[in-house]
Amino acid sequence: MNALLLESLNAWWPELLLSAGALLAAVAGAMTKRAQPAMAIAWLAVLGAAAALRGAPTDQAGGLFFGVIVCDALACAIRWLVVGMLALVLLMIAGSREVEGWLRGEYVSLLLLVGVGLMLMAEASHLLVAYVGMELVSLSSYALVGLLDDARSAEASLKYLLFGALASGLMLFGISLLFGLTGTLDFAQLLAACRALSAGAFGALLMASALLLAGLAFKISMVPFHFWTPDAYEGAPIPVAAMLSVGPKAAGMAMLLRLVIALTPAWDALQPLLVVLTVATMTLGNLVALAQSNIKRLLAYSTIAQVGYVLIGFVVNSQVGLVALLVYLAAYLFMNLGIFACAIAVVNATGSESLDAFRGLAARAPALALWCAVFLLSLAGIPPLLGFLGKFLIFGSAIAADQLWLALAGILNSAVALYYYVNLIRLMYLVEPQSASPIRPAWPLRVAVGVCGAGTLLLGIFPSALIGWARGSAFVNLL
Repeated sequence: MNALLLESLNAWWPELLLSAGALLAAVAGAMTKRAQPAMAIAWLAVLGAAAALRGAPTDQAGGLFFGVIVCDALACAIRWLVVGMLALVLLMIAGSREVEGWLRGEYVSLLLLVGVGLMLMAEASHLLVAYVGMELVSLSSYALVGLLDDARSAEASLKYLLFGALASGLMLFGISLLFGLTGTLDFAQLLAACRALSAGAFGALLMASALLLAGLAFKISMVPFHFWTPDAYEGAPIPVAAMLSVGPKAAGMAMLLRLVIALTPAWDALQPLLVVLTVATMTLGNLVALAQSNIKRLLAYSTIAQVGYVLIGFVVNSQVGLVALLVYLAAYLFMNLGIFACAIAVVNATGSESLDAFRGLAARAPALALWCAVFLLSLAGIPPLLGFLGKFLIFGSAIAADQLWLALAGILNSAVALYYYVNLIRLMYLVEPQSASPIRPAWPLRVAVGVCGAGTLLLGIFPSALIGWARGSAFVNLL
């Protein structure tokens, strides 16, 4: 038993380092109002997690911590995405004026705990462990959203908490119902138990599956559980909104894959509903984004639409779709965090979250405007940027699965999204600035924008490494 536990701990060093970093950052934040100690601890934890992840095993598909954690290729891929997200968000925190220095200890502590929860969601092979990871992400996120001394931030946190409590309750009800039906919550055992159910229990299985999917739909901002997203993004500090837009979506997709595979007998009945919700998610996100005048709310609805595209790779139920899903998640990490970093620079300089703050940005900060345009065009799916590769693979997976209409829905929605992305570029390049003073982003923001820009450009032009990584991570035995 001791040998098995030591083997499990050896594979779980990234999570242990992030957890230790979170505790130490909280202590540093309580002992001093200076931001540097907590930030230094956070960086050491993230870099240590990245170093540990390089040596972590990826072939232990069953057995860590007595079988409740898997350390496979998919889990490793999501863990890398989480570590990359944490590093970029830490740069955004260092460059943002929204968060006061004396709050940064608590801020980065909660952020690291979110990272641990996201990893747990991606690698759990037991529903209770997955639920614990999801709640760790949720509880930390509620606090992060309401961290600012601002009525809007408090309101956003309360709304997020209320919606989260509802989703959590639905998921717990589904878990209890599923346990009553099968007598187990282990994913591998669930598959066999669900197949052994009698025909009379199929309705109850569908109900349990729907309740579980509702809880996950809240986490990934899928319609109709998306209502919290724009309010939470608007009230939260921009780095927190950036974190919410990427991390929970990637981990939620991994958890959704594992859960639906465990519930294979219900898939045929659930797939049509998920297809409809996929189209509704991308359509609602894009249409409502057209009317937004606040950059945070615009990016919130853009996130909802992007989730719809990612879900195409899931609902087509193929290995090609899973590879496309992983490629798109990596693309989304770079292009979405990049545009959020640009938004922080503009808000820092203007004090405004309105789209009008971007007017004439090309004259005030030419390099920043150029990178902003690159990220927006990538989100729209314009070649040769990384977003085009992601959409090409996602829509191609739908066509390969003989779901041409699903690909057409994605293409039409991309055309709608192009309008509000290009409108922001128009404001930057074709409208006179409200002020002639130049905008000089802080160096952490310049680093974040540079890293995201390099990923968006280079991986779009030379995609073979990214596609190879996705193929190596797409291990899951699909339905």
